[in-house]
Amino acid sequence: MAAPFSLAALLRLRRLQQDSAAGEVSTARARAADVASRRRYAENSLANMMTPGGSAETLRWTAASRAASSSTLGDLSVLESEWERRMVEARARLAESRAQTIALEKLEERHNDAEQKEALREEQGVLDEISLAGRDSRRGTLSS
Repeated sequence: MAAPFSLAALLRLRRLQQDSAAGEVSTARARAADVASRRRYAENSLANMMTPGGSAETLRWTAASRAASSSTLGDLSVLESEWERRMVEARARLAESRAQTIALEKLEERHNDAEQKEALREEQGVLDEISLAGRDSRRGTLSS
């Protein structure tokens, strides 16, 4: 019977870690894209604000709206940078996790190859014994 790969549990754990890291990358990418979209919307809103053509009250409201939009735009830019940073970190964790998984997969492959060679060697030994036993029994019947 072939011996099980002794690091199989660790390999499963590494694959789970890799899947988790890939999920983190996906989440960070989606959040960064969402924030970038919101930032572009805020930029367009700020650019498309109408210039007041009337009273002092309208001018004050427009100035307040532009200030709020400008502040929101700054906040969104910071948030976008943060999610981009998280995405870069998540990609680094994914690459590290993938490298660890690949190393264990190579060990598993070597283990499986060694087990297969051993099984083939044992099978050949059995076949050789059967062949020798058959030859010996034929010799015994021929010499009698």
